[in-house]
Amino acid sequence: MTRRSPLAVLLGAGMLACAVGLAQAQVAVPPVPPMPPKPPFANPADAITARRAAMKTEGGIMQSVNKALQAGESPAPFAPDLQWIADWAKQMPSMFPPGSDTGDTKALPTVWSDKAGFDQKAADLAAAADKLAKLAADKDTADFTTQFKAVGATCGGCHRPFKAT
Repeated sequence: MTRRSPLAVLLGAGMLACAVGLAQAQVAVPPVPPMPPKPPFANPADAITARRAAMKTEGGIMQSVNKALQAGESPAPFAPDLQWIADWAKQMPSMFPPGSDTGDTKALPTVWSDKAGFDQKAADLAAAADKLAKLAADKDTADFTTQFKAVGATCGGCHRPFKAT
């Protein structure tokens, strides 16, 4: 058995602590989730369940990206997740079929009474998220941060007229 000097042991322990700290500081990139089921739904409650799960997933992705940005990390690993949001936004209008306006939903009646307005908000989100995913893939961190805020504003722009708090 070889003996190491106390300084070598201390330096080795310090390097290990730094490596562990860096590993813990990084934000974990979640695996790309599956897309929600598409209509037609056998029961309107199934549409509600699917869209709630998808919106929860969308929020989780946005939170993870925000944590990564705050930690100074690259958004590049999140490009597939951000594309998921864009694809979900394209599917979103079909997730509010007639009859899915009652039950365990926070969707306001305006989703159905102003269908064109709702569909436009979903299209706006899809376009903004498509751009965000491309910026992440291109590792364009400066423009990404600005676009990330724009996507968040797009989400809020839909929640105010179409979602009960």
